[in-house]
Amino acid sequence: GIPDEPGDASAAAIFASAFYELSSFTEKNKDIYLNTANNILKLLSTNKYLNDPGTKEGFLLSHSTGSKPGGSEIDVPLIYADYYYLEAIKRKLRFDQ
Repeated sequence: GIPDEPGDASAAAIFASAFYELSSFTEKNKDIYLNTANNILKLLSTNKYLNDPGTKEGFLLSHSTGSKPGGSEIDVPLIYADYYYLEAIKRKLRFDQ
């Protein structure tokens, strides 16, 4: 059903954070991991996913999916999406210094 499937910012945030972490364990693929993480974080930081301050009950990101097969939490903000988004930003800052 792509491109009509619901998005999952939570999965993207988890992957971004993981790619930053992976890049710290290797020199061989470091640039690939960093570039991938940077691209994901850049996409999550656009108006498509990032909420305006004071909206969406204070959640940072929208468009996450908890359980599509279970039919729950589809295309909603989720707390763990925000957590991993902030974790990815924190890990990115280590590489930007």
